[in-house]
Amino acid sequence: MKKRILVSQIVTLLLLVAAKPESWSLFLWGLALMALGQSVRLAASAAIVKSRTLTTTGPYASVRNPLYLGTMLLTGGLLLMLSSPSRPLLTAGLWLFAVASFGWIYYVTIRAEQEFLLAAYGEDFSKYMAAVPCLFPSRGLCGFFDRAAYSREVFARNKEWRGLSASLALAVFIALRIKYAF
Repeated sequence: MKKRILVSQIVTLLLLVAAKPESWSLFLWGLALMALGQSVRLAASAAIVKSRTLTTTGPYASVRNPLYLGTMLLTGGLLLMLSSPSRPLLTAGLWLFAVASFGWIYYVTIRAEQEFLLAAYGEDFSKYMAAVPCLFPSRGLCGFFDRAAYSREVFARNKEWRGLSASLALAVFIALRIKYAF
């Protein structure tokens, strides 16, 4: 999906507008989950060499789509932060909307990327698909700890600092909403 980032931003904005965050406890749990998701994304962005090679090392040795796994964890953290214990129907509606929206966005995106990678890398990608799970690591996380898979140059080129900045801005905004009840 070519417009997945724009659609994701619109969905996030709708969640922010509709939510009534109120719980510092859920905020802190959400912040921890967002930090984990951002860590996964940072690791993946330091390992992937986009459009030049089939990356199968680092986090890509544990899961084929670590960037999307990180995004899923970030989204879960955001939803925890936005949850309202005193408004269970609103909270359930937000979670349902987010799961449906992001589920659709990333289902379409992953399928399109798989088709592209199959066309570009053929049998190598087929073997990789057979050996490595799509989103959830099932054989451990050993790839995440392979320091040889990471590069500062690759990390800088992939500009993941933008996602980190957005995550921090969201957390600050939600904290202000909880503190000042707006």
